[in-house]
Amino acid sequence: MNWVRAIAGVLVLCASTAWAATLTWTANSEPDLAGYRVYQCSQQPCSQLSGNGSLLATLGTGTSFNIGTPAVTQYYFITAYDFGNNESGISNLATFTPAGSPPPVVPPPVIPPPVVPPPVVPPAIGVSPTSLSFTASQGGANPATQTVSISNQGGGAFSWSANDNATWMTRSPASGTGNGAVTLSVTTGTLTAGSYSATVTITATGASSVTVPVTFTVGTATVPPPVTPPPPSPTAPPTPGGLHISAVQ
Repeated sequence: MNWVRAIAGVLVLCASTAWAATLTWTANSEPDLAGYRVYQCSQQPCSQLSGNGSLLATLGTGTSFNIGTPAVTQYYFITAYDFGNNESGISNLATFTPAGSPPPVVPPPVIPPPVVPPPVVPPAIGVSPTSLSFTASQGGANPATQTVSISNQGGGAFSWSANDNATWMTRSPASGTGNGAVTLSVTTGTLTAGSYSATVTITATGASSVTVPVTFTVGTATVPPPVTPPPPSPTAPPTPGGLHISAVQ
């Protein structure tokens, strides 16, 4: 018998009843056959050299073995041995899976976390200066213009507009895109002496409006002093009477 070769025949696992499973194989025809050895593994690889196989039973020349009903998946192979205890190579591998056993646990695929876009920062209106003051005299020249700078203190697109609530004030320009400025002019006109208040309101899409207070103080017109006429020139004294000679022909 050539004990180096694998055992003749095929190892088959049969579960003919609900309470037991049986290994069967084709008988070895060597004349010095003494019997068979049944090995069991709880995981693969399963062989004598893998370190996972353990001897389950040493049998005679029968060609079947009842393994019962293991609770977990098991793997089996057999070898043949002669009267000199020489052992053949291993048979094919038979697998027993309990009825109703859950399928092997497959770890779920690793799903990367969703990419969260950065938050959208809305625009925010910034103005400088935050208030304005004009001064003029009644009926006098108009004061110099003043400028309010407008900037975006937030993010995103920035389109703004400017509005005022005074008839004595004008603004230019009335709207813009991005950072800019509004020039304000006030007109004394027929305003009487006193203090006048108004506001310039800056608005932009997606931003809170900003109000710039404006004060216009009109002083009393300066009255020039009355013109005093110069004193009259002194009158020359009368010339004394003199002789008047008339020529007689």
